[in-house]
Amino acid sequence: MKSNWPVILGSLLLFISPAEAQWGGIDSTFTPGGGNSAGFDLDVTCLALQSDGKIVVGGAFIQDGHTSRNHIARLNANGTLDTSFDPGTGANDMVEGLALQPDGRVLIFGRFTAVNGITNPYVARLNANGSLDATFNPIPNGLVAAAALQPDGKILVIGAFSTVNGAPHDRIARLDADGALDEGFNPAAIVDNLTFKPYLQAIALQADGRIVIGGQFTHVGAVSRNRIVRLNADGSLDATFDPGQGPDKAITTVALQPDGKILVGGSFTNVANATRYYVARLNSDGSLDTTFNPNIALAYGGLLTVQVEADGKIFVAGDFAAIDGSSRNDIARLNPNGSLDTAFDPGTGPDTSSEVPRIRALAVQPDGHIVVGGAFATFNGVKLNYIARLLGDQGATVEFASASYSVDENGGTAIVAVRRTGSTTGTVSVNYATSDGTARAGTDYVGQAGWLVFGPGDTGKLISVPILPDSLVEGNETVNLTLGNPIGGEILGNQKTATLTIIDNTNSVANNPPTLAAIANQTVTEENLLTFAVGATDLDAD
Repeated sequence: MKSNWPVILGSLLLFISPAEAQWGGIDSTFTPGGGNSAGFDLDVTCLALQSDGKIVVGGAFIQDGHTSRNHIARLNANGTLDTSFDPGTGANDMVEGLALQPDGRVLIFGRFTAVNGITNPYVARLNANGSLDATFNPIPNGLVAAAALQPDGKILVIGAFSTVNGAPHDRIARLDADGALDEGFNPAAIVDNLTFKPYLQAIALQADGRIVIGGQFTHVGAVSRNRIVRLNADGSLDATFDPGQGPDKAITTVALQPDGKILVGGSFTNVANATRYYVARLNSDGSLDTTFNPNIALAYGGLLTVQVEADGKIFVAGDFAAIDGSSRNDIARLNPNGSLDTAFDPGTGPDTSSEVPRIRALAVQPDGHIVVGGAFATFNGVKLNYIARLLGDQGATVEFASASYSVDENGGTAIVAVRRTGSTTGTVSVNYATSDGTARAGTDYVGQAGWLVFGPGDTGKLISVPILPDSLVEGNETVNLTLGNPIGGEILGNQKTATLTIIDNTNSVANNPPTLAAIANQTVTEENLLTFAVGATDLDAD
């Protein structure tokens, strides 16, 4: 008895295969400026990711693709310009940093003195549609380099200013949610006895409210604090955090680990009398973590960004050439112990046309992909103009669940399984097609082609291939199965091709000749008939 139920054959492997595309490679679905190598016309200096996948970008640029966007723009998740975010004439000078408020408004800070033609120096707030929030105008008298949002809505700002709205506040201030100066926050003066031009560049807010600040300075009040300090929530010096000699040159970026340790990056080569090239990790009391010592080489501009991932790995970016003896141009990922994560390989990275920090901003998406901005025209040989998205190892991988499938030629329909591994948060798609091996479409099977769409949370899809039975003796035949053209940021795994075998169940007379029943000798006289029966077996095994 034959069954006409669909047949699924082939083991469903449960390990995650290595992706075909290299983690750190270019995400070709990200098309800034509308594609065709458009992008921005000048440097990208800062990035911020919205919860809806859109990307707010600031920098020196005045154009995205063929659309005017002075120093501030918002991109859709695929990199195209979000025209619903319109800052008018934008900022009149570079935007150095961004911070996203929970209500959708955007803080921008940098070198500008006006936004959309309205005087609003060095720090401003935009509404969710890009228009200027005219109710917010703190008026510092100098550059704001960085900011941090407190859970209560207050805003910490640091930079090179000495007053805020006419009131003395040296390099650091706290603003109320409406931009008014918080008069109750009065840290001691920050001093640089070397250059006499103290400059604060990096800030991070701990969960307990304490504030870590990095930059170029030597003292806080009368207390020695070389280039890094931690303040209490009220602005007073946290004496429990003592970095000793600290770094020998400026800190430009700070990142907090969940265990309380603090990562710092900059132009230094020595921290607390120990050699540390451009990145170091401090214990929660400020002392040097001696177990963490990445070997970063040939850094002209040092590090401009350090970020910690959920798995404890660490992105470093800026201007360097190698880590642990392996070529890594300007961006790399470190293991939690500081060694190079060789699985993340950005190839040749950004172009090397200048000795300036070529990657100035980095943001890791929830799906693991990495958006980078900076002073580059190409990335890994691809013309991208100042912004790119790289593939991360937490993104989706799509592949056949098995390299081989089989079905009886009278099985009716073959079912082929395709799986998705890694991140399942977004929507991704991939096309599929059958092609002739030794089997022929229209004779042995019905050819198939189309798209598989994986929605959020989807991990598997099925492809049906109708099988056409016949009575011919042909032997087993094969159908080629192929996946291609991934869309949505996923990459194809090793099993992007598979083979479907149609098992022939028609027996051959040549291979199984009939058996004739023997008869005894018979005698018949002339002109009479002899009648006898002939029996045969195995003419058709069916």
